[in-house]
Amino acid sequence: GPGLPVANPTKSFWHDVPSSIATYKPEKLPEYVDVVIIGAGITGASIARTLMGEGGPELKVLMLEARDACSGATGR
Repeated sequence: GPGLPVANPTKSFWHDVPSSIATYKPEKLPEYVDVVIIGAGITGASIARTLMGEGGPELKVLMLEARDACSGATGR
C-alpha cells in the first residue's frame, strides 16, 4: 500500500538538471492560504495552474510535495 517516499527513487530524464522551482523550499510557510494542494505531480500542478489562472491574484494557493515537483508517479 501507499507509504512514505522511498529513500532513493528513480529519476526522470527531465530531472537531470532540476528546475529551481522543482526544488523550491520557502523559509517559512504562509500563515493563511485559500487552497492547499498536496502533491506536485501532473494533477496537482494542473489544479494549481487552473486555480491561479481563474482565481485571480488575490487567491492564495499553497502546494506541498514530499520531494521535488513531478518526481513521484508523474516522473515515472
